[in-house]
Amino acid sequence: MIEEEFDSELEEESEPIPRLFTVTHGDISLLQLREGAIVNPSNTGLILGSGVSESIARRAGPDFQQKLHMARSGLYGNRLDPSKAIATEPGGLTAKRLIHVSIIGKKRVDTKLITNAILNVYDLAEEIGMTQLAFPALGVGLGKFPLEEFVELFFKITIQELPRSESVEHVVLCLYDEAEFAVAHDYIEAHESEVPEIITLELTRSTNWAGGLS
Repeated sequence: MIEEEFDSELEEESEPIPRLFTVTHGDISLLQLREGAIVNPSNTGLILGSGVSESIARRAGPDFQQKLHMARSGLYGNRLDPSKAIATEPGGLTAKRLIHVSIIGKKRVDTKLITNAILNVYDLAEEIGMTQLAFPALGVGLGKFPLEEFVELFFKITIQELPRSESVEHVVLCLYDEAEFAVAHDYIEAHESEVPEIITLELTRSTNWAGGLS
């Protein structure tokens, strides 16, 4: 009887934790990830100047850029090398951490850089114990990386990384607008059969759901 109960406990402990993969659009800086991180596509100098970075800087607060300068000063060569990631406090954003990943630098923004950037963010999120993780489309603005290629890369990496993560349970891909969302929606809907059963896929045109996260 004791052995049967012990076996039953082992089976319960080995059950995989369900994962959630949300695709939406809107201002990523408005997402409320109290147990997670928002990803900021940055440059090697950690200067928040345009696009998603500008929105993040505005909501993080007037002193946030100075704090990033201080964080950069502790890096080798006083720069965040392309595709590398660093975590900081979130400033005024409703998140546990900000993860800055260097996209714009001396190197051309290509498939290798974007792939490494996504993987490095996942690795760092795992290292610092985030349960929630929100990405914008990396490199598609100033970097001129094709949105269709980013969506394909992000989808393929996420359906591999999310199920085996020990901490991240919910990943959000937050596109800039409805046009970007439509591209992602069409690709993911066409490849929905590739999503592992452990992942629940959620395609929503509204970011209102974010307010309910805790």
